[in-house]
Amino acid sequence: MNAVIFQVRPLLDAYYPSKINPWSEFIASGVQGANPGYDPLAIMVEETHKRGMEYHAWFNPYRVTNTKLTTQSVLTKIGATKEEALAMTIPEQITAWNKAGLLADTNYAVLHPENVLRFDEKLFLNPGIPEVQDYVAATIKEVVTNYDVDAIHFDDYFYPYRITVDGKNVLFGDKDEDAPTFAKYGIPDGYPNTKAGIDDWRRDNITTLIDKVKSTIDTSNQAKKTAVQFGISPFGIWEHKANNPLGSNTPTGSSQSYSQSIFADTYQWIKDEKVDYMTPQIYWSFDQAAAPYGDLARWWNKAAEGTHVQIYVGHANYKHVGNGGWEAAWMNPAEIPNQMRFNQLLDQVSGSVLFSYNDIKKSDIASLPDAQKPANQAKNDAIDLLKETYFATTSLTPSKPWLAHQAIAAPLQVKQTADALTWSDTAANSARYYVVYKGTGTAEEITANPANIILKIWRGDALAFNYPISESGTYVVTALDAASNESAPVIAQIPGADVTVLYQDENGGEVASPEILKGNIGENFAAEIKAIAGYTQKASQTTGTFTDQAQSVIVSYTKDPEEVVPTEPDPEPTPKPEPKPEPKPTPDPAPKPDGTTVIPPEKEIAPSQPEKAPTVEKVAKNPDETSKEKGVLPTTGDKSMDLAIVLGLVLSMTGVLILIRWKRRQV
Repeated sequence: MNAVIFQVRPLLDAYYPSKINPWSEFIASGVQGANPGYDPLAIMVEETHKRGMEYHAWFNPYRVTNTKLTTQSVLTKIGATKEEALAMTIPEQITAWNKAGLLADTNYAVLHPENVLRFDEKLFLNPGIPEVQDYVAATIKEVVTNYDVDAIHFDDYFYPYRITVDGKNVLFGDKDEDAPTFAKYGIPDGYPNTKAGIDDWRRDNITTLIDKVKSTIDTSNQAKKTAVQFGISPFGIWEHKANNPLGSNTPTGSSQSYSQSIFADTYQWIKDEKVDYMTPQIYWSFDQAAAPYGDLARWWNKAAEGTHVQIYVGHANYKHVGNGGWEAAWMNPAEIPNQMRFNQLLDQVSGSVLFSYNDIKKSDIASLPDAQKPANQAKNDAIDLLKETYFATTSLTPSKPWLAHQAIAAPLQVKQTADALTWSDTAANSARYYVVYKGTGTAEEITANPANIILKIWRGDALAFNYPISESGTYVVTALDAASNESAPVIAQIPGADVTVLYQDENGGEVASPEILKGNIGENFAAEIKAIAGYTQKASQTTGTFTDQAQSVIVSYTKDPEEVVPTEPDPEPTPKPEPKPEPKPTPDPAPKPDGTTVIPPEKEIAPSQPEKAPTVEKVAKNPDETSKEKGVLPTTGDKSMDLAIVLGLVLSMTGVLILIRWKRRQV
């Protein structure tokens, strides 16, 4: 099971606190309008979602009462006889029911009795009045605004079905029940005052309501970024081919929804895509001549071709026990399983709806009277067959991409340990559920088989998820948005054992600190090749795949040879020059008698210009070395300085001699 359809508004009432409709009498107290002190709809929505299911809120748009006025229980409560009750006008009947506590003061019919019609002693709102249509649309708006429902669902109660009185068919309109409404709204809108014109007007009244409700839902979806569906479960026969070439191969004696009764043009609603899904109530067996299941299932399948409307066939599980014994086929437990098998041949049929919940719960055969045991046993056996076949595995509701507002992203960080499956998501993602699969093969192969689904999880407000597992294997997780669009599948990653990277020389010595690599099983790893001074990395296996076993990887190095650095030889010591003998001093020339001194020719120095005085840097460092061997050229700067000093002394002496001679000439 992946969805529940629950009636939250049976009789202009509500299973939720409402500003428009009174509390339902069916909740607890039996009195319409009595506050139960809690919110049943909120609880139902929450609990349904927790179980991974959709919640479809089912509304009856027009019905005010579903019990005949002359039923004894009603007569007792209103304090009237049958004759007195039948003589009441519609406003009088509403007043009587209100005083008896059967209709609350806030019931729309009590507030607006002028908008109510009566047929078969039952009250319903007049579909031809625009204010009624707006009131129903406002009811829907209140729910889609305040509750996280997955769909709004209408059944087949629009205009009333035909009834049989004294063996004769009686149709709504035979007594012109809505003639004043047609005169006020139909004729001004151009409908001819004929049976065909009135029928068209009635059909259009219902279609207008459908349009208003659909618009209300769409507007809310756009504003809230929700994906609320609109679905209807109409009568199983739209029209007979004898009356309309588009109709089904069913006899005209059977009821239909297009004309005479309820006036619901469900065929055109499908073609115009006014609904997201249709659940035709094909509540008959294959053997029922008035409405054979096979022919009708094929008709609805064809009606949906070329549209995005999805067909979910409604099956009559209740008939196993409630058929009254007049249709023997329902004693066959395989009737509905066979119908579902037949549906597999129809491309547009996307699922099945079982009516009702009470009829898919087993009966306690032993506690029943003998006369009831065979039918209830057939029901129980049918339930077993369904569980063993079409409900043996989990199934997802069909996707509705036209209701999505953004692409659904896959879950993040999907991890698998020995005892848990974990994943995360972002708040911005439109995920509403997560689906867990377990199987073999690729992610696509695993998710292609619904039998591999093991769990559907409601997201709620959580961003991190932990699901306990007890078996190993390949797990896949996907995300589902509110329109049942599924994300790309993600295979759960299993953390691998650590990989230790060792850096060693050829002797196994450690040349760098070890590194630890982490990853998931099946992922590749590559060790870092480090540059280590004085070593050269040599070829070694440094890549691999993470497994469930611890691994070591050795990155090998060889030590570089030591480099021989050439050294300069010590310089040879410079030999000290042999000491030279001091030259013998030349005796000063003896003065002549006239007082002059004769210089020997070998000591005579030709007159020359005075040389520039040597710089300080060229002054001899050793003042004792003032003489050199005659005829030996200087080899160092010091020797050149010695020569300059000698020349300077000679010139100085020459100047003294000249001065002496000059002075003597003055004497």
